[in-house]
Amino acid sequence: MRYLGILIASLMVMACGQKSTSDKKADQEKWSGMRDSVDTYFSKLTDLKQFNGVVLAYKGDEVVLHQAYNMQGDTSSTFVTTETQFDIHSVSKLMTHYLLVQLQSENKLSMDQTLDDFFDGFTQGDRITLQMLLDHRSGLPRELTHVDGEEIDLTPSEIVALAKKEPLLFEPGTDAQYSNVGYELLYEIVAQIYGKPFGQCVVDELFVPLHMDESGVHFYTKEAKITRLAKNHVLKDSILVEVPNISRDEFRTGRLFSTTTDLRKFLDAVSKEPFASALQHNGVIQKDGGSKGIRAQVYRDLRNDFGFVLLANYDEMPFFQTVEDLAKMMKSESVEYPKEINRQAIEVPIAVLENYVGFYTFHDFDGLVLEVAIQDGGLVILQDGEFNAELKAESPTIFFEDPKARESFEFVKNEEGTYDALMGWKGITVEGKRQ
Repeated sequence: MRYLGILIASLMVMACGQKSTSDKKADQEKWSGMRDSVDTYFSKLTDLKQFNGVVLAYKGDEVVLHQAYNMQGDTSSTFVTTETQFDIHSVSKLMTHYLLVQLQSENKLSMDQTLDDFFDGFTQGDRITLQMLLDHRSGLPRELTHVDGEEIDLTPSEIVALAKKEPLLFEPGTDAQYSNVGYELLYEIVAQIYGKPFGQCVVDELFVPLHMDESGVHFYTKEAKITRLAKNHVLKDSILVEVPNISRDEFRTGRLFSTTTDLRKFLDAVSKEPFASALQHNGVIQKDGGSKGIRAQVYRDLRNDFGFVLLANYDEMPFFQTVEDLAKMMKSESVEYPKEINRQAIEVPIAVLENYVGFYTFHDFDGLVLEVAIQDGGLVILQDGEFNAELKAESPTIFFEDPKARESFEFVKNEEGTYDALMGWKGITVEGKRQ
């Protein structure tokens, strides 16, 4: 019986070993399939001249893909590698939230504190909480509306002073409006508590502890640490054009840069408590950033245990669609690979086009107003009275500018019997209300 027991035990060990080997093989096939899917997607996007940048995707502790994609050769100004530093723009807002959660865990502030605890002179400053600023529910506008000069020249104290003059768009906490102004106030609050410029706070309290050695800040720090910063690009008249990394119409305060590897370290940190609970929404922590010629995305799915960092130094990509598709691929869901689009224009009677003539306000774009008019028998878009684009009809209600792009300008009937507009932009759709 003793020998029989040994034999059974040996067989069990062998079976476990075989199961372990089988599981490992299955995992390897799964990672390989996911890697091929992601690589195929971004290779096709690059071939279509719609992506130039770096992708880092991982599942658990396994790196699924870490690769640079270049539309042109290594002598081009667009060329990047997996070690390239990119400006990350509004990803700084997620880092600000991280610092505030850290300060709250150390009992140095509370998200229920109001602006009056840090500044004098704000309209309803006794009602606007730090949490409202974080959630874009303060009522403050997206940008400062009365700047004498250029935003890049404003100091943090000058930004605060100008913010005090801004009328609230709504009662604090009753609505939401994306607000860079609100986050500028949070930057200054963090600076007050730590007693040093916000940029230096990010370096000392976040980059150094998390060993984000290739990350840095353009302004207000002791050292810049810029070694291989990507050059930003746009498409102008079908030609790839390099644009400045530092735009004159942006604030200096939160101008950070990083790499895909460093941003994964940041995502690993925010996946732990107390940050995970505070920063997640429906089990996902994410933030996008971008400006002229640059796009950035960090994404961490806590429930499905995957994450990715997407950095591009070329902004003619279907950004939000790409992010959505990448998240699906990381969940082993099917997506449609990028392909060349060739939309065909049709003729639409003038009587139909006349229904769409008028002014449309896009509140998600800082109240941008576009005028739709008829010229030479077709629709055109005017901005501030100047020609902006010519629209071609794909159907009586759906129009496009570029036959090779997905973005559409669609007119939908509203309750008043006139038409509102739905405008596609970088993979999302924004609504324009008829005036």
